[in-house]
Amino acid sequence: MHVWGRTTTREVELDGATVPAGAQLGILLGAGNRDPRHYDNPDTFDVTRNPVDHLSFGYGPHGCAGQGLARLEGHAIVEALARRVKSLSLGEGYRVPSNMTRSFEQLQVLEVEAA
Repeated sequence: MHVWGRTTTREVELDGATVPAGAQLGILLGAGNRDPRHYDNPDTFDVTRNPVDHLSFGYGPHGCAGQGLARLEGHAIVEALARRVKSLSLGEGYRVPSNMTRSFEQLQVLEVEAA
């Protein structure tokens, strides 16, 4: 989520830094679902994490209109893999440079063991 061009109406403190009244802010919540203050080992894929407290689809009025479909697609993919694949090994991933998303340009699948 990002917000550009907002002006503070009063002095505020954000994470120990004082922002004066009238300051222009560009806010980017880069940690999102990887905030080490919220998650132990935030960069580790952990299927036991609470799946409802993430920011992947935005929040409130900025929520993704297509999140219902995206969730259905995600469930369908995981279900299909679970039926057909016992394990898989991943190689190095190459991320898309972005300030908005944390996406892969390429993710190598090295080995697949059928179920």
